[in-house]
Amino acid sequence: MESDKIQNQEELDYKALLTNAKLALKVEYQKSAALMSQLQIIKTQLEQVQAENKILRENISEDIVKHFEARTQAAEARSLKTEVRQKFLEANGCKDDESFDTLWESIKHQIQIKDGEVRIVAQNGTPKFTFKGNMMTLRDFIQSLKENPMSGKFFLN
Repeated sequence: MESDKIQNQEELDYKALLTNAKLALKVEYQKSAALMSQLQIIKTQLEQVQAENKILRENISEDIVKHFEARTQAAEARSLKTEVRQKFLEANGCKDDESFDTLWESIKHQIQIKDGEVRIVAQNGTPKFTFKGNMMTLRDFIQSLKENPMSGKFFLN
């Protein structure tokens, strides 16, 4: 009888241990599932941040490129204005800044820098040519301005 009692008690202990182990495993599984869920959320957030960073880097790069392109174009425009002013003064024979500034405002849209080359263009944007069929140079353009009745008034005779 005593052995039956010990055997029953051992069975109860094993059943209790097994039940407790199952409960412990269940709790650990739930903790693990919760951690996996949190990890997945963190991974998703990380991917979003990385995508945003990539977009920001691309936008910053584009902004920087645009900034320096704008600065380059402004420098080219200043350089072009200086060059045109020099040709104007050579053709004019004197230093007349006020006349040049007025003339510049009326002709600056006809002078473009494209591919590092100065081009004289018509109002529709097509290149102008000389009567000989050559592309019009800045010197030719200044000479044509001097001969034009509207712009000729800016030049000394």
